[in-house]
Amino acid sequence: MKINKDRLHPLYDQYSNAENRLTHALLHTIGSSPFLFSRFLKNIIGISDNLSGGIFDISTQKVPFSHGDDDQEKVESIPDAWIINEQKGIGIAIEVKDIKNNIRIGQLTKHASRIQNYNKQYLLVITPDLKRPVKIDVLKRKEKQKLNIVWCSWNQIYQWLSKVQKSQLSKRKKDEFLLKSMQEYLDRRREVLGFQGIKFNKDFNVNEAKIILNAEMEELEQFVKKTFKDLVLRRPAITTFSLESVWDCFGVEDGFTSDLHLTVGIRETYHEIALVVPNASKKPWQRLKGIFSDPKKEEKLFLILEDLRKLVPHLYLEFIQRHFIARKKGIRDGFMEFNIDTLGKKFKNKKTKTKEFPIWYPAIKSAVLNKSKINGQIMFKARFFYNDTKDIDKPEFIKTAEKTIKAFKPLYKFIR
Repeated sequence: MKINKDRLHPLYDQYSNAENRLTHALLHTIGSSPFLFSRFLKNIIGISDNLSGGIFDISTQKVPFSHGDDDQEKVESIPDAWIINEQKGIGIAIEVKDIKNNIRIGQLTKHASRIQNYNKQYLLVITPDLKRPVKIDVLKRKEKQKLNIVWCSWNQIYQWLSKVQKSQLSKRKKDEFLLKSMQEYLDRRREVLGFQGIKFNKDFNVNEAKIILNAEMEELEQFVKKTFKDLVLRRPAITTFSLESVWDCFGVEDGFTSDLHLTVGIRETYHEIALVVPNASKKPWQRLKGIFSDPKKEEKLFLILEDLRKLVPHLYLEFIQRHFIARKKGIRDGFMEFNIDTLGKKFKNKKTKTKEFPIWYPAIKSAVLNKSKINGQIMFKARFFYNDTKDIDKPEFIKTAEKTIKAFKPLYKFIR
């Protein structure tokens, strides 16, 4: 197999456009090694033919070319990249996106027309979307069967890089270097990968935390809507409490402050998923006061919290009093927070090191019953410390987050 990279923009001459930089990095990675190139064609695009013979020309959009392109001024579309083998009649047009839900059928249709003179036609579309975009299926129905339309997420590319690294690369130091370099680059461009777990390149960083949290929220959104029919709305933007934390939430259509909502937060040392009773949610607060005033309802609340505690590594309760400046900047006037294990053996598990201090319960009960003419909020918080939570730094943690959210449903229904 021969690879010609003469039409590929030089490695160290980068594009100003972030989307083009992704394309540039990927093409140089696979184009610098016949071993990686052949596996990319087979594993990602699905070309399993005998690839020996002929020359595979690789280029990015700065040098567009295709079979029969005599007058480039008449070219209607320029794919982000090409892989062409004239001798074997293989034409591959590549379109890359670094923003979700950004596919345009018209653009892809024009790309398809650029490779219609090849016997083997492939249109590869790489996007950050978590699932195959509907427009890909629309295009497949619209186009001729001769055209092979392949969609791949950047997360699949990332996983492919990992998988190839685990194969026999002990004697392929160059290939190993290329794979690791591309993977490290995608780590820095994690906004295109989707949720990869909660981890930071070095120490906690607010901007990184926002990207991680946004990816987690996007992955959880459909599950939350399915589990809690009323929680259909996110905040317009991820909120920064301080340089040590970020948060977002799933709330009701009228606005998250008007009723119970789920908050998801990332802090310096732990991750948190919480059920929140905000100050303005009148009916839930009436319900809470009724629960704490009735021994039978109070007992049922304890049973629900006991079951919840069994499903999460740590369960905390918080009561916070605030006031706001210009209705925007929140000032914390006072708060109390405690690990529910402090209330006694019924909440503890074998791993807990928390000492009992049951005085916390009458304190928070009194705060709830006497809440009046203040901005008060109560939170039931499942907490995951980074140093003792298995797989929190891996994509699989999303399953733990889903189980936790589901575990809050009995409490949600009881208070609501």
